[in-house]
Amino acid sequence: SSIYVSLWVQELFLKSSDCGLPPKLQFASPLSQLYESNFKAGTVLKYACHSGYRRVNSSRVTCGAYGAWIYSNFCIKKQCRNPGELTNGKVDVMTDFLFGSTIQFSCSKGYVLIGSTNSQCEVQGSEVEWSDPLPECVIVKCESPPEISNGKHDGGDEDLYTFGSSVTYSCDPNFSLIGNATIYCMVENKTLGVWRPNPPVCKSKTHNIPQGIFISGFKPFYTHKDSIVISCKKGYVLRGSNLIHCEAHNEWDCNICHTPPYPEATYECIEGYILVGFAIAHAKLFGVLCPKPTVENGRLAREKDHYVAMENITIQCDFGYNVVGSQSITCSVNKTWYPEVPEGCEQVIIGRKLMQCLPNLEEVKMALQIYKLSLQIERLEQEKDKCIKLRENIFSICDMHW
Repeated sequence: SSIYVSLWVQELFLKSSDCGLPPKLQFASPLSQLYESNFKAGTVLKYACHSGYRRVNSSRVTCGAYGAWIYSNFCIKKQCRNPGELTNGKVDVMTDFLFGSTIQFSCSKGYVLIGSTNSQCEVQGSEVEWSDPLPECVIVKCESPPEISNGKHDGGDEDLYTFGSSVTYSCDPNFSLIGNATIYCMVENKTLGVWRPNPPVCKSKTHNIPQGIFISGFKPFYTHKDSIVISCKKGYVLRGSNLIHCEAHNEWDCNICHTPPYPEATYECIEGYILVGFAIAHAKLFGVLCPKPTVENGRLAREKDHYVAMENITIQCDFGYNVVGSQSITCSVNKTWYPEVPEGCEQVIIGRKLMQCLPNLEEVKMALQIYKLSLQIERLEQEKDKCIKLRENIFSICDMHW
């Protein structure tokens, strides 16, 4: 039995010393075609380097005593030549110049790359060369700068402008330049020459301020960012600062002169006092005028040619006359009187009317006294008016003599 075990071990050892198929190397292949799948120990195969590689050592691959192929890296990558310098650009070496490596090209700012952006070290014939030659970096060019309405630029008549060139715009008289006066030839998307920023626009000079009056900063015309100090015309109120600026849209930065509101103010007396006069006061709007009303057999408490909005006047009738309608009227914002101007004053017997209203003798006596007093006051007012007219006549006579 020991003899059989020895023979089995010997047979197993002999079988294990065979090599299988030879290795498939990245850089080399066997010189001859192989038809066997097992190789005895000591078998030597010759390999040839692949394209792009060159042999540096023995290219033999040997089947070892224990069924393994023995070899060294006998082929190494070939190297492409140095691609050189790229004018107005640069060459980026990703790893090296060996077979299979890649280099990339880029241009300096303001230049456009004409050609391939990269190149690979590849096999060409029996050697290795770069797949693409060095590209060319050409300076960016822009077309003629755009024209603008009511203005011009100083660029001349050139058809093309190189990267970094600039032109400056100016506006025609009485027009204001809005935006950047100078624009530049720039590069966009690394290929296209464009003008940046956008060209300015020329707008007509700013208009006067509605309902405003210039106080300082007088000019024939005003342009963007100019400032002035204003006040409002009569009948309008100022809201905000009186220093305003000319904005980009060629209008003043705000409309600050406004029609004032017309609020009513109501008066109330504290305890122990009674109200004398009107309980409601109105704001006056000086921008609105009402014509002077005429009252037959009467006159106005304040005689003027015109009256402003919310101004109240009282109608006074001649002696022995009473007003037909409202005695107090107000100038409204629509230039009419409210309530309507009375038709006039009609003659009445005031004493009889008072007698009809009073219930007893004591009140009749008091009413008569009040009536007499009112007559005296009216006579005094009439005398006063006569004196004023007489004085005016005297002054006019003096003027004639002088």
